Amino acid sequence: MTVLGMSICISNKSMAKAMEKADELTPRGSHLPIEKSIEQINTWYGGWSSYFRMTEYPYQLKVIEAHIRRRLRARIVKQKKSRRNLYNFFAKQGVPKALAKCTVYSNSGTWRLSLNRAVHKAFSNDWFINRVGQKVMSDKRLTHWENIEKKPSLL
Repeated sequence: MTVLGMSICISNKSMAKAMEKADELTPRGSHLPIEKSIEQINTWYGGWSSYFRMTEYPYQLKVIEAHIRRRLRARIVKQKKSRRNLYNFFAKQGVPKALAKCTVYSNSGTWRLSLNRAVHKAFSNDWFINRVGQKVMSDKRLTHWENIEKKPSLL
């Protein structure tokens, strides 16, 4: 924890360690189902976020949660193996066909695709939270927290 004037935030070093741990828990080439990976992530993230809950900037927690979702999106895209399978999957998820086609047949890699609009539509934040069960601590709205979009000046 770092004290900025009179506010408390998570240090850059702790944030970097958390990002490394998130990367470790969400490998791209894993045989585990997404639900099992989310269980492991929730176990770690629940304890980590409880320890750092005294921060006044929930934005920092939001950054880690978003990074975890992006890693999982990249993993899902990679698991589809072929462009045709990915296109069919997007169609089943309700992504417009033109958007799905442009996304799938672009020359972007899996990491870049994980930020794409079609992938976000197929795997929205609500999908991760409500359907798969990702633990989200940044929405708790604790009394000592600042606005969710306010970043500490340290970052």
